[in-house]
Amino acid sequence: MSNQQRTFLGHPIGLYVLFFTEMWERFSYYGMRALLVLYLVDFFKWDQAEASNTYKWYTSLVYLTPLLGGFLADRYLGNRWAIIIGAVLMSIGHFLMAFETIWIFYAALGFLILGNGFFKPNMSVQVGQLYPQNDPRRDGAYTIFYMGINLGAFLSPLVCGTLRDTPGLGYHWGFGAAGVGMVIGLLVYVFGLPYIKELPEDAIYEAPESEAGKSTEPEEHAMTEKEAEKTPSVMPSLASVSPTVFVLLGIATMVVSPILGAFKIIPFDDVVALEIAAICSFFAAWILSKLNMAVRDRVLAIYVLFLFVVFFWFAFEQAGNAMNVWADQTTNRYLTETAPAPSPYPDKFVGTEELDFWPTLKVALKKLVTWNPVLTTSFQSINALAIVIFAPVFAWLWVFLAKRKINLSIAAKMSMGVFLLGVAFALMIWAAKYENQSSQTDLASLPNGFVTKDGGVIHFVDAPSFSMGNDEAVDKHHSGTIEETMIAHGGRLRWDADSQTLKMSGVLNANHRDRILRSTVPADFLREIWTLATKTYEAKESAKQTGDGKFTVEHTLTSDLPPGFDARYFVGFDPNEFSFDEETKTFTLSGLIADKEYKQILVAGADPVFRDAINGLFVESAAFKVSSWWLLWFYVLCTLGELCLSPVGLSMVSKLAPKKFATMLMGMWLLTSFFGNYSAGKAGELWEYFDPNTYFMFVTVVMAVAALICFLIAKQVTRMMHGVK
Repeated sequence: MSNQQRTFLGHPIGLYVLFFTEMWERFSYYGMRALLVLYLVDFFKWDQAEASNTYKWYTSLVYLTPLLGGFLADRYLGNRWAIIIGAVLMSIGHFLMAFETIWIFYAALGFLILGNGFFKPNMSVQVGQLYPQNDPRRDGAYTIFYMGINLGAFLSPLVCGTLRDTPGLGYHWGFGAAGVGMVIGLLVYVFGLPYIKELPEDAIYEAPESEAGKSTEPEEHAMTEKEAEKTPSVMPSLASVSPTVFVLLGIATMVVSPILGAFKIIPFDDVVALEIAAICSFFAAWILSKLNMAVRDRVLAIYVLFLFVVFFWFAFEQAGNAMNVWADQTTNRYLTETAPAPSPYPDKFVGTEELDFWPTLKVALKKLVTWNPVLTTSFQSINALAIVIFAPVFAWLWVFLAKRKINLSIAAKMSMGVFLLGVAFALMIWAAKYENQSSQTDLASLPNGFVTKDGGVIHFVDAPSFSMGNDEAVDKHHSGTIEETMIAHGGRLRWDADSQTLKMSGVLNANHRDRILRSTVPADFLREIWTLATKTYEAKESAKQTGDGKFTVEHTLTSDLPPGFDARYFVGFDPNEFSFDEETKTFTLSGLIADKEYKQILVAGADPVFRDAINGLFVESAAFKVSSWWLLWFYVLCTLGELCLSPVGLSMVSKLAPKKFATMLMGMWLLTSFFGNYSAGKAGELWEYFDPNTYFMFVTVVMAVAALICFLIAKQVTRMMHGVK
């Protein structure tokens, strides 16, 4: 053991500096992630597909930029400066999230994405550089480091979620708390730098005298990098052609994907993702071209296992997206009392009252410790808490098995991780069966624009969104020329014309309910509200150029109010900026009608008979929300799978990667999360189009097949590692 390092509990003190730095960085990331989809769906009133699209790109790109950050650190900046730059950028991004303006929101995401690129790969590499080659403590070190990640991930959804649910505070306070966590992490790292002692590349582990003669010598058959450079490949033919294969794959992908996009076979998003995959393929080929012999084998083994890690993150990262919505909309979060019936109307506005710090703090603390209802975001803390509980058990288990010469290969451990995640989603299939109960109400006829297919399944024409639509979209909707329809409630909302009955199974999502209702608005009222929203933006722009930015817009409807118009849907609006005189049909505004207000006004003008029927089903189906225990055990199973794969994978890259490409390959390890998160977000965009049972079944089958293939090739992949276990 190097005498340059001071140790604590058998590990260098620098490990604990990195532990707490990463803990606070993960506090900031997971706090923000826990709120993101809920923020877009509940606050901005985006559709699930729109929210998933933004979530998809954010959570993907934070794992793409580490490739650039790793390259700059290896060639120019070094690990330390890259980490500091990344922490500063992420701090800025988190604090920008505290502002509501949409362009600031996108700027915040940009800072977070760039900052993570500098920060993430360099932290993981620094852990490995604290230890000499073949040091048996390295696996344990990464497990301890992983505990730091998850300690932050446990605390942040609780803290940020509590702030989100506290009257007078809300989402932006939760985002601000995430920023504070990032600043604390930066300070811990800067002041702890003297304790981070990175060892030279040729440092070799020497067992302490107390361990001499024991049968647990460190990876006794694992060769060093210098030895691997002189050792022949176990698969010489594959190794020799592998750079060419990756180049050809990259060229084929780069050429074919734009063609598929041009013919609208795949959407533009997928074209971009495939082009990124092509670039990654070229990058992988370049690294292989610089290596040979057993060193190339080892990097190929990393690439093979990367494929299965993508499948793992595809399922695991549903946590912040589809599973977050399931927790919010479909889970009974009242543990010790009966859940109240939901209201079809929005909550009262809570953003203008003067903040009284101590009473608000008491309310926040009460929400944190009172489990009625459980915070939606708290379910995302289960995984992190389980990691903290089970990580020491797994660290002990791997050593226990190794002492008895039962050293499971890295590939075998990863196949177990993928399989356990499949089991977790299989459990949710069972939960979905309990949720899929029936409700019904009388309905004489469907509104205009609604059609039935496949035995009465309801489809509807979606009203144009103000943020995503345009005048042409309004004109098409106004004239009834739109042919594309959307399936209602994942195909579980049906109308029986013979019995004049509206039938439904499962819990109706509140946002999807509103989307269905907006589509019943009369065409002239839709045009009026579109014009009203446009006027507020024009008035604000004019006020910027001519004065202090303040403005007032009055708009009197030229047509009659829709039958059954219900102004109670305006209760969630800021009374300082919005008023409506129903007698004169006049709106008075001193603020913008953004997309969320525009959508809520349309719900107020929806077809009253159909709205009453849908609201009746919405309230009745709330009784079918499933127990919180389903999500508890789901996340526990996910955790067991994660412990079989993620810390093992981090350690694998640090062991197999040649020193000159260590940080870049760690960046590529994180890049598996780019494609995993992209796939998870892509699946989340379809959440409203399928029933939960079908959704969970699809993920389960995909994971089972991936686990089986990984297990079957485990032996050959292990040979390519040349003794690394």
